[in-house]
Amino acid sequence: MLSPEIELGDLDARHLAGWWGLLVPPGVLARPAWALCVLDGENPVKLIISGRGSVTPAKPKALDERGLATFAAEHGVTGVVVIERTVLGKLSGEVEAALRLDQDPLEQGLVALKALKRYAGKGVWTEPPLLDILPTPSFDPIQRTFDRLIPDRSALVAYVFEDAHSRVHASIIAVKDGGDIVAAATHRAVEDLVDEATLARTWAAQGPRATRPLLDAIEKRFAKPSVALFLDRATWRRVLTGPPDQLARELDAKKVIIDPAPAWLMGLLSGAAVAAVAGRAARGLAAMLPKGTRDMASALAGKARDVMKESGAHPFALLGFDPIELWVRLRGFWREDGPTRGTGKSRR
Repeated sequence: MLSPEIELGDLDARHLAGWWGLLVPPGVLARPAWALCVLDGENPVKLIISGRGSVTPAKPKALDERGLATFAAEHGVTGVVVIERTVLGKLSGEVEAALRLDQDPLEQGLVALKALKRYAGKGVWTEPPLLDILPTPSFDPIQRTFDRLIPDRSALVAYVFEDAHSRVHASIIAVKDGGDIVAAATHRAVEDLVDEATLARTWAAQGPRATRPLLDAIEKRFAKPSVALFLDRATWRRVLTGPPDQLARELDAKKVIIDPAPAWLMGLLSGAAVAAVAGRAARGLAAMLPKGTRDMASALAGKARDVMKESGAHPFALLGFDPIELWVRLRGFWREDGPTRGTGKSRR
């Protein structure tokens, strides 16, 4: 998916910093530090905090979500990893044995994640509890899905504008060929063809018509775009933190423009909008139906969804998990108050 010989040029540091601010959860931005606690049985033998180095060893009072969250707050960090010393050697051996020099960086990351998940709650504990949430698919179905959905010799484009529409806040232009991302750049690569300030100003007034010169410039300089996303920062925040159907609402209001958009993506977005509306209607109707009828309807809906995935009609059928369902589980981290905590049940 990521070429070992990827060409990186015309990268605007401001735009890259913009992506960092957009993609990283607010809690991480506010407290970017993390802590690593090493245990020998029940005893803490090492506590390392990023930016401060090794400090006096301490351990959480409990290895459940609440205990780890309290430990993180006490030490002014966002993330905590607690690991038993005996597991360190096992992890290192398992990961090194599975890694190869010719592996894609994503594949190498999946190798490490799979090893960590095997010890989740059995020698490794984390806050946030990402090991409990993140799936570990094999790399091959991810690559096949990528090839199935994004054509070779095409560009993937994403632009986020400042709320005042005075300039571009973040941009990325990536080129796929031979199954890999082979080049990446920001708007700086086409600034001589399309002025950034003019693009931002006209996009607010004209929407898709304003992006046509940009798409033509990207095709001239890189490749014909197969997917292009445009929105402003306020809309981005609403989509991240709003209700599940917020994206559908923003698309209807033309606050989010996806143009061009492949058929599979438009079908997926239409399905998401229908599901969101149906979900609200179903909840209202459920109160008036006998429990048996509600259960039957729920079972039928679940079977219909499963048939769609198993038939290959669903664009993510090869993955073994639904990225949209995963996003629903992760999106709470982007709320200003952070995700809703669990019951505090121990994961040890």
